[in-house]
Amino acid sequence: MGPRRAAVLIGVHVLIALHVLHWYYSDRTLSPVEPSEAMYTLNQGYLNAGFIFFATAILSCAIFGRFVCGWACHLVAYQDLCAWMLKKVGLRPKPFRSRLPLLAPLALAIYMFVWPSAYRMGWYAYGWATDRPVRAGVRWPGLSNHIATSDFWATFPGPVGAIITIAVCGFLVVYVLGAKGFCTYACPYGGFFAPVDKIAPGRIRVTDACEHCGHCTAVCTSNVRVHEEVALYGMVVDPGCMKCMDCVSVCPNDALYFGWGKSARGAVPSAPPKPVPYDYTLREELVVLALGLGAFLGFRGLYDIPILLAMAMAAITAYAILKLSRLIRTPNVRFQNLLLKRGGRLTRIGSVFAVLAVVWTGITVHSAIVNYLLHRGGSTFDELSRGADVWTPGPPWSQTASEEQGNQLASAISSLEAGNRLALLPTYQPLVELVWLYIASGQSEAAEASARRMIRLRPREAYGYRALANVYLKNRRLVEAERHYRKALEVDPTHNDSRRDLGNLLLGLGRLDDADKTYRAAIEADPGETDWPLALAELLLSRSRLGEAKDVIDAAVVEFGDDPRMHYGIGMLLVRNGQAAAAVTHFDTVIRLDPTIADAHFHLGVAKFMLGRLAEAEAHVLDAIALAPNDTHLTRFLQEELRPALARDRHRGDK
Repeated sequence: MGPRRAAVLIGVHVLIALHVLHWYYSDRTLSPVEPSEAMYTLNQGYLNAGFIFFATAILSCAIFGRFVCGWACHLVAYQDLCAWMLKKVGLRPKPFRSRLPLLAPLALAIYMFVWPSAYRMGWYAYGWATDRPVRAGVRWPGLSNHIATSDFWATFPGPVGAIITIAVCGFLVVYVLGAKGFCTYACPYGGFFAPVDKIAPGRIRVTDACEHCGHCTAVCTSNVRVHEEVALYGMVVDPGCMKCMDCVSVCPNDALYFGWGKSARGAVPSAPPKPVPYDYTLREELVVLALGLGAFLGFRGLYDIPILLAMAMAAITAYAILKLSRLIRTPNVRFQNLLLKRGGRLTRIGSVFAVLAVVWTGITVHSAIVNYLLHRGGSTFDELSRGADVWTPGPPWSQTASEEQGNQLASAISSLEAGNRLALLPTYQPLVELVWLYIASGQSEAAEASARRMIRLRPREAYGYRALANVYLKNRRLVEAERHYRKALEVDPTHNDSRRDLGNLLLGLGRLDDADKTYRAAIEADPGETDWPLALAELLLSRSRLGEAKDVIDAAVVEFGDDPRMHYGIGMLLVRNGQAAAAVTHFDTVIRLDPTIADAHFHLGVAKFMLGRLAEAEAHVLDAIALAPNDTHLTRFLQEELRPALARDRHRGDK
């Protein structure tokens, strides 16, 4: 089956190449058909092709077993190719047999795909983003269509990262952990495929013609003891079986076949199974898990290392340290076909291995320290009460900050600067945070230098140009600010933050016609974004062009009529412009679409308060308080404004 499977896997890569070419020449294509893309569906509600493929693959595993891994995975193709090339030079890596490390893929799968959903539910229970209404109660906010995309490469590493991934997840992992080492000990998708495989009726099964010759086990690259399992269970029950069919094709009696019947769940052996010869003790495996977790956290996200590469590097790190400890403790140590220590003395290759293992351990510890400093600085940065006002010309934000905020500001800068100094390679994300922190603390030159470094690192991303424009805005260098906002939009025409900042700058300069053009261009470039019609309508209302503003609002209602956020935004816009009667209709629509939005009830009450309908206003504010009882702003308005007005109104009625 090897040549057939190789042909299928080559076909998979041809499809990948055609997909990339279609995006390159058309600028828009199907979103990446990659299971990791499901994270964006679960975390942000972006329904994409990767999620659909992953869900379909899991369902197919429940029927046919784990065949997707063997016949459709590009990483399996790389591993098979690397194993074949190693075999050509006389290297046959022995598979690594363990118990506890098998749980690592499931743990990573939970981290990638289960935790985001739990986090998202908790976040929506707490509230929406700062510019959206507060939502009470846990609620699924719905999916948005991201089946097609223009930013195809946004979630992929660059060519250097890809080469490193192939080298590490291919040659290195195969040589250290066996032909399917990455699949067995690092792949998060296998963390779902393996347990689902247990219930599949489609399995490798055996007939009475089997003579237990062991050819099947000899050719299996998935570390499955095929001859033992078919003898005990009449089928292969190991969830590591990827249905490669090599065992079927090599059987001299044609005794093995893929067929239907009972699943592996609850399968009872016909005789007591033989004990599996594990490579390490249970205590050593616990150490491997601890070391692997520490290494994974040390590498995760650092230097833009992808999560799967971080997992592979963690597995290799744990294995290398364990071998290093055996070099110290035991007189004879072998690594695959290499003899590292004999009779208590290191061999020449053992000395080389020891040096490389010590260096790699040092790099791992150094990476963990850098990642810790950057993570601590980023966490402190996230805790700060940030806002767009930090960029407005005037005194730095730190002068009006509380003592606690000042300490947080200094701590975040210190940690991020230390991490950046120690980093072996340039890091991008800390620079994003440092630009804001430097501006907030009044260090304009440092902020400008950090923004320019962002541009040097990623000249084709809009964030760096926008950051530099914000620095210029703070220093009243408005012409340069406008130029860099436009440069950001030239690099990425869909970069909403830059377009919003440019529109605000033009409004501040009194260039209302230019601001009008900016918002209209934004609507044309990104018709699915709700912010632009609201911004244009607000501009038109401020210029007393009421008819045009009404046309924009009516068009937005047609486009986003079932989106409560759009109606909420229109209602807020109308309230700010004194049109409370018109706002009431939109807040009523928000509540009809989603009665759990506390802010909609509150602002409906505010609108009726402005209209003098005080009793109705009180009822709506009480509804808002019932939905968000911990929001002191609601109770303060009720006690300090609404009820005193009600009392005065009743007093006048009594007179």
